[in-house]
Amino acid sequence: MLHQPENSDPRNTFVSVELWRAVGIVPLVCALLAVLTLVLSIFVEVQGWSVWSETLAVIAAVLALGASYNLVRRRRIDLVTNSHLRRMESRRADQVSMLSHEIRTPLAVIRGSAELLAEEGPGPLTPKQKAFVARILDNSERMSNLAEQLLTQARIEAGVFEVRPTVVDVRALMRHIVEDLVHVTDAPIVLDAPGAPVRANVDAELIRQVVTNLVMNAARSNHESTAVQIRVTAGEGQLMVSVSDGGSGMTEQQRDRLFTRFSSGRPLGNGTGIGLFISQQVIELHGGRIFVDTITGGGTTMMFTLPLKE
Repeated sequence: MLHQPENSDPRNTFVSVELWRAVGIVPLVCALLAVLTLVLSIFVEVQGWSVWSETLAVIAAVLALGASYNLVRRRRIDLVTNSHLRRMESRRADQVSMLSHEIRTPLAVIRGSAELLAEEGPGPLTPKQKAFVARILDNSERMSNLAEQLLTQARIEAGVFEVRPTVVDVRALMRHIVEDLVHVTDAPIVLDAPGAPVRANVDAELIRQVVTNLVMNAARSNHESTAVQIRVTAGEGQLMVSVSDGGSGMTEQQRDRLFTRFSSGRPLGNGTGIGLFISQQVIELHGGRIFVDTITGGGTTMMFTLPLKE
């Protein structure tokens, strides 16, 4: 049985596993040699050389046992390695969770204090002071979102991220999301979702997180007075949600690395680049796909699909 000492260097384990996998062809070779040897022993037996036939049969049995042992041993190493990797990812998720919790507490204090100042409860503010308070509120909100995104990403990578789907009317869900977002974005939001209810088996909170991220990105990319448009369309077996902006669009290079972790598609490189990466993971966990349609100088449309409830 493979044993990993508590204080040993993890790199040694991975080196040994890599070497073992490099010779993973050994079981196949042993099995082929066993078959060939067995065939040869039958041929020799037919020719009347019984002594050689028995010897070859023994060699074939040894080769078959060797192939079986190698397969079992390799499977055991794979199981131990996968378990070790899962423990590492779970530990990482726990560390990120603790870090996110430690970040949330001071951020809540900062945001609460800034909101009190913005309401001018302690006293009136000068225009410059109001501008500083607004900047504090904006950046505390961004930091809070970043903490949540990091935690979600760590949970996805650790395999402990759970999707809790329920049957949801996606059109009604979009209306509720828009009602919440119109109060926190400067750009106007237009929802195009007419027709009968469209039902899908989704985690409503996760879909809300994806749409919110797409709308906030679109609002930041928009030109002044241009509306962010959200459309919901249903087809055969799936629905599509699209979020369009009237911004400057993206270049081909920016589009190619849009869903790469820590890569931002915005021209000035603002943003962490985590939100779209997580959005892609969430949509794929729901059985859908996410796309981008952009033209330099002509705006960007982000689209994702979800399977309809049968």
